[in-house]
Amino acid sequence: MSSGSLSIGVDLGGTNIKFGLINAAGEVVLRAKEKTGASRGGAAIVESIINGIDSLLMKSRVRVEDLSSIGLGVPGTVNPGTGVVVFAPNLNWRDFELVKYLQQAFDVPFCISQDTRAAAWSEFLIGDGKGSSGVASLTLGTGIGCGMILNGSIFNGALNTAGEFGHMIVELNGRPCNCGRAGCLEAYAGGLAIVRDAKKSIDDISLLVQKDTSDIGAEDVFRLAFKGNVQAREITDRAVTYLGIGLVNLINLNSVEVVSLSGGISNAPDDLLLIPLIKCVQMRAYEVAANSVRVCRSALGEDAPMIGAGLLYRDLGSHCGCKHLEQNCDSSIPSEVSRCVQDQ
Repeated sequence: MSSGSLSIGVDLGGTNIKFGLINAAGEVVLRAKEKTGASRGGAAIVESIINGIDSLLMKSRVRVEDLSSIGLGVPGTVNPGTGVVVFAPNLNWRDFELVKYLQQAFDVPFCISQDTRAAAWSEFLIGDGKGSSGVASLTLGTGIGCGMILNGSIFNGALNTAGEFGHMIVELNGRPCNCGRAGCLEAYAGGLAIVRDAKKSIDDISLLVQKDTSDIGAEDVFRLAFKGNVQAREITDRAVTYLGIGLVNLINLNSVEVVSLSGGISNAPDDLLLIPLIKCVQMRAYEVAANSVRVCRSALGEDAPMIGAGLLYRDLGSHCGCKHLEQNCDSSIPSEVSRCVQDQ
């Protein structure tokens, strides 16, 4: 297979790691998947990443030296300039030097970003946000994540914590959240919260969805609501109301043109999710923004973080002095976006 402008995108999840060989157009040429094995520790996760990359290269017959980059989307706070994962609770990582370990196996430029920002980057380049300068990508799943592109660049924030949409406070003295605080949006509208409420309120829910209690997900609750279960509908309506509040605040604060929804909950019927969210924005957001912003379901779906990770190099040249990620990259030059991390 001809290499051309190929890169590898890695979407590092708590359960699985997805790998994609990505061409310059953002198309997935080849895929691979490995179990994360987070409980086995950091070394085991690094080994899984290396095995997945090796497998992809072997199947594609592409040499590592022909890659533009290897990009990583990580579920946690990362430092794009150093390649360090500052905090990733689902992986049990703090100050983990991920890129350093991977560079011992592959002599190629690495790019790293939070997975939601990688998703937003793919939406901005080739997805729903193409042609826009402000994009927010919301991941509605077990938790609630958000990545943003502002003025055409990935927005990390000064502390690398921008976009913690799920931890927006929506109730002053609210429910405890997994982050250790209370009143967060995620504690009311995340998948875990929806399932918890359903198990408390819906009698015989396991029988209704024909699943063991431990296997019930938020998608099951939305299906019950769609079928007319009154209690399920109350739960989903309440969760979507909270999501709408968060969405209005996000739009008012950041003036994005496009909000793209992905994750398991985003597949809920339009009448239960997308339409109520759009109506909430139209009625409650600042009028100028409400008349212009577009809220939609992601066309890239679950591939968005992987594709975005593979395309992170597209924003590097003008920010860190790399010309197509040459080996003389000066990583000391500050950047607003993910940049390559080179061996010293």
